[in-house]
Amino acid sequence: MNQIQNEPTRFLIISLALLTASGCTDTSAPGAPENRGELLATVDGGASRLAWSSDGTQLVFATKTLNAVNVSTHTVRQLDPSPSINILDLCSAGARIYFASAVTLPGSTDPNFRVSRVNPTAGAAEILLTNPWGGSDRVLVSDDERFLVANGLLYDVQAATQITLPGGRPIGFSPDGTQLLYYQSLTGSSTDSPTLISTADGSSSQTLHSPSSFYSGHRWEGNSPQLIDFVLDNGTLRLFEIDGVTGVTRDLAQFGANPSFPTILPLANWSADNRTLGVWVQQGSGESRTTNLYVIRSGSAPAVVANLTTSLYVGVGPPVFSRSGNSVAYNYYNDSARSLYVKSGI
Repeated sequence: MNQIQNEPTRFLIISLALLTASGCTDTSAPGAPENRGELLATVDGGASRLAWSSDGTQLVFATKTLNAVNVSTHTVRQLDPSPSINILDLCSAGARIYFASAVTLPGSTDPNFRVSRVNPTAGAAEILLTNPWGGSDRVLVSDDERFLVANGLLYDVQAATQITLPGGRPIGFSPDGTQLLYYQSLTGSSTDSPTLISTADGSSSQTLHSPSSFYSGHRWEGNSPQLIDFVLDNGTLRLFEIDGVTGVTRDLAQFGANPSFPTILPLANWSADNRTLGVWVQQGSGESRTTNLYVIRSGSAPAVVANLTTSLYVGVGPPVFSRSGNSVAYNYYNDSARSLYVKSGI
């Protein structure tokens, strides 16, 4: 489930005096022509997360309904005809898309929290649970689809049991489903603390080594989450990952200093095979800024695969890779709408 993404507020940026990756040509200086990729659809509202179908032919997104757009034909179709107030969140597991929606039941004036799942290439949506709304909007599913986080609860679908989670934000399951990476809210603190929660009994065995940002970008080595972080060191920005359990760090890429004063956006994601990292780097200052999507692979210099102009009122969402890792999609926001773009053949 490394494709599960968390979209921080798109206006939040972390300012650093740096520019392009060492060994990488800057093809996207401020004022350069945009290269957003291919426009798939323009939509209004809905949950921000995106998910690919398992065969890579469709991108699933939400408005007030759950929809899929064919990457080749750009044809949009509705996946779930059930009436809802809004789709709150979605994620992928196996061949299916799991999604949370706010629904009003007959005889009730208060919205309820519903979790359903659907195969975007075949079949109708299946309702898994409907409960009073009382927890987080987020929905996460383990790779084997046994464990489900929804509405602030951890469900064991196989055993038909549930555990109430502490306040905080679920991030992702370990590959074997035994651990849940969770950012727990701390009393009196505005900073959440990363921890591992056992899916067997809901216990938290240890507090993890905490990065300064990028908590949405992570991958797993066994049951140890690798969390993305960065540091400015002697004029060079070093992007690295930290082993949440041991604290051991490993460099991912370096970005050298430059007068253009770029910024790093806290939006990053790994591909499903953990070999490709996508991260946004914003360059320039003032109203108009160029934002570059870098793709980082081991043994290769970071490469810009998309660039666009952003401002305080225009932003982007985290990159989301197809299962093959050869295509990447993202949300592009402006004042009035959200557009879905894809860059293929990366």
